[in-house]
Amino acid sequence: MASNDEKLSKFSTAINHYAQEQRAKIEQEIAEYKKTELEEAERQVLHEAYQLIQNEMTAMRDEITREIAHREMDARKGLLEKRQKIADEVFEKAKEQLLAFTSSKDYPGLLQKFAKNLSELFPESGAILCVKKEDLKYEDLLKQTFGKGCAVKADNDILIGGVRAYHADKGIMADETLDSMLESQHEWFEETSGMAVI
Repeated sequence: MASNDEKLSKFSTAINHYAQEQRAKIEQEIAEYKKTELEEAERQVLHEAYQLIQNEMTAMRDEITREIAHREMDARKGLLEKRQKIADEVFEKAKEQLLAFTSSKDYPGLLQKFAKNLSELFPESGAILCVKKEDLKYEDLLKQTFGKGCAVKADNDILIGGVRAYHADKGIMADETLDSMLESQHEWFEETSGMAVI
């Protein structure tokens, strides 16, 4: 009977030993599984964090780029406004000086020169010479210098001075006004003033 107890004891010991081995094996598998899952979760979290950081950095770069572009546009707009203000002041001073010149003793000579130049462009009589209202006092001088039958009349579009001529029947028009000469200098001024906005 003792041998049965001994066998039972050995069998029980073997079962316990096997159960402990199985338990240790299962615990090791669980630990490895947990470790693997934890490492995978860490990789996933790191990947998501990296993506989030990249997305945030891209959004920040885009916002900075937009802000810089906006500031650059504002700066250009400000420079353009300043440039236009300076140009307007320059041309206003030039206009004032031209207006002052039209009151000088040299102005009638310039009107004669303009009338002579226009006379070469108009082969026949019938032209109309246009001047500002204040220059109608030079009507006789202009007619005499033009040399062909012409009429002189006031033109409200001429504000500074000079002469504009046209021949309705021939469809010819020519301009020797200080107004148009000053206006034509705008493009030259922009090109040569050194105030380009880049």
